[in-house]
Amino acid sequence: MAAGSIRHRRGRRTDLFAILGVLAASELPTPVPDRATLRRFRRLIADLGNDLYVALLEERLVGFLHVSYARQLAAAARARVEALVVAPEARGRGVGSSLAELARRRAERRGCHDLSYSTTSSTPRAAPFLIRQGWRSDGEVFRLDLASGPASGE
Repeated sequence: MAAGSIRHRRGRRTDLFAILGVLAASELPTPVPDRATLRRFRRLIADLGNDLYVALLEERLVGFLHVSYARQLAAAARARVEALVVAPEARGRGVGSSLAELARRRAERRGCHDLSYSTTSSTPRAAPFLIRQGWRSDGEVFRLDLASGPASGE
């Protein structure tokens, strides 16, 4: 499938169960789908200090991106990728790359000079993916310098 058929949109409160399905299919920790989780999700998508975008292939949710932003008093704002998850059946189709690019563009638009992502033992495929996207490793934290222009992996 061509990368051009990938569509992004802001997450909606009705996306929670599809997102939980992507997490479960990816064998990542998945919250219990109860009222507290729904309430937390609704607050997250309404919070202006966060971006939650979903990736759609043929109008089916196949991935999502969660980025949080922090303003700094004496420095430029920072952005942190909290989650970038693609369903296993959609991997290798450019969904992850398109979400990573969306994170970069959104962070730049907010005036951030740094975009980071912390890897964990539950995200072993993240490191090679981020390196291909032009991110630099600093141990378990990967960084993309936004002040110097577009990443070389584009």
